[in-house]
Amino acid sequence: MNHFSFRQKLLGGFLVIGIVPLLVCTLLMLNIFRFSLNRNAEDTAQSQITAMTDDLTDFLTDCEEVMVQLRVRQEVIQALDGSTGSDAQDVYSTLYDAASPLLHGANLSIYDRFGQRIYSTASQLQSAALPVRWGLLSAATGSGVVYRRADPLSKSSACMQAACAVRSRNKLVGYVVMDMTAAHFEALFDGKHSATSGLLLLDPFWDQIYATADIPFKTLAARLREQLLSGEPLSDERDEYDYYVLREFRSGSCLIFRQPRPMAEWMTQLLYLVAGLSILLCLGLCVAVSMRFSHQLFEPIRALNSAMREVEEGNLDIQIDNHRTDEMGQLSGRFNRMTQRLRQNLEDSLHQQRELNAAQVRMMQAQLNPHFLYNTLDTIKWMGKIHQAPEIATISADLADILRNSISADEFVPLRQELKLVERYVEIQSIRFSGAFLLLIEVDEVLQDVLVPKLMLQPLVENAIVHGFGSRDSGEISISAQQSEKALCVMVRDNGRGIPEEALRRFQSGGLPDAHSHLGLYNVDAILRLHYGAGFGLRFIPAAQGTCICITLPISGKGEDSIC
Repeated sequence: MNHFSFRQKLLGGFLVIGIVPLLVCTLLMLNIFRFSLNRNAEDTAQSQITAMTDDLTDFLTDCEEVMVQLRVRQEVIQALDGSTGSDAQDVYSTLYDAASPLLHGANLSIYDRFGQRIYSTASQLQSAALPVRWGLLSAATGSGVVYRRADPLSKSSACMQAACAVRSRNKLVGYVVMDMTAAHFEALFDGKHSATSGLLLLDPFWDQIYATADIPFKTLAARLREQLLSGEPLSDERDEYDYYVLREFRSGSCLIFRQPRPMAEWMTQLLYLVAGLSILLCLGLCVAVSMRFSHQLFEPIRALNSAMREVEEGNLDIQIDNHRTDEMGQLSGRFNRMTQRLRQNLEDSLHQQRELNAAQVRMMQAQLNPHFLYNTLDTIKWMGKIHQAPEIATISADLADILRNSISADEFVPLRQELKLVERYVEIQSIRFSGAFLLLIEVDEVLQDVLVPKLMLQPLVENAIVHGFGSRDSGEISISAQQSEKALCVMVRDNGRGIPEEALRRFQSGGLPDAHSHLGLYNVDAILRLHYGAGFGLRFIPAAQGTCICITLPISGKGEDSIC
């Protein structure tokens, strides 16, 4: 069961309409904004790390080509295997000529088979030897170029080194070694990323090779390695950066590009705070507007409700003060007019009831005269019998029966009673006109129990005697009945002169009767139609002589169950 008032429902409706769309739109716009920023930042970072990885790959490819060229040059081989004819100047010239395109990005050196550096393009030689039993030179005994992270315990400034073996007649005589320092990496990646981003280069074991100055030395690499091994997403301690990883296939190292998140946490919180304050402001405005609107709407409704309660208690004099011109004012005005009409209708009903009571009194008073007449006729009947005047006794008895049926309160009587009433009436008319009026009744016993309106047949028989026979002293009237589905047709036929064409046309067209003729026909037809509807009433049937009238009415009464 709903216990919320109209004002509460209105307030709730305002809040739902005003706040829910705003809340949904705000959250949707914030998420779209964040998604757009993150997507743009991700696309930018992916393009930058891809470009830097490609540059590193291209540079290492060039370095490998130079190293392969150097290890097959005769000057280098002769200088390493101790053959005669090798000149240091020629070796340096060959070294510099081959490495000239790479001098800005790496240092190239030539080591003998004992790991001693004997030639180099580096301007400062901090470490002149490399171990041959482990590390870089130990892995470079094959035919390819190998890469290693520079030994952090060595005094070399190199970050990453590459080496390939030099052989003479399948005999290892030395090595060609490439060194890349932090300065070389800075020059290689200079201008390839923004100042706020950082770059980290890790070897295949995720040990740090190189990092930009803004990245903590080694601690970040260790943290990222732990996250990688545990399957966690890469992140820093404060979760302020996004990390993108791409492997460089030449050296097997990984480039990790660190980029600040496009929307910092404090900025996200600020946006949500502003959105929350906006929603609260809209909430307050919705509450204020809805309260004011509900007050303007609720006060007339409350007054109308109170007035209707007064009307329910019977107070029809209640009126609502109405000074408004809107729909609520129109509603109040209609309520006032409704109560006025109800009060007027009540007064009219009381007046009609008083008139009805007076009419009933007059009717009961009028019934005194028919009873007096009935008693008088009964006295005349017995006096006729005493004085041996049978016609007077018969007329008095018949007239008393007709009068008794006339003053009866029953609206519907069995057809049998109507037929007896017609017999009394024809008997009176026969004595009156001293003629032989023959009445034939052909109605089944079952149909005689059908209920019909009182005094339905007598006016038709009277019309036949008065207008059909005229001055004749004799005539024949027949009454028959037949059933058609649930309708009953009572036929009244006479052998008189028939109804005039003008009177017949007037009756069939629904016109009014003459002041002196056929009034009974119109009255019986009107009574039947009022009781049963427009589909019933009187209907004239063409006849060779006289007049034939069919009374059509629905079957009802005691005989209905046996008939239908």
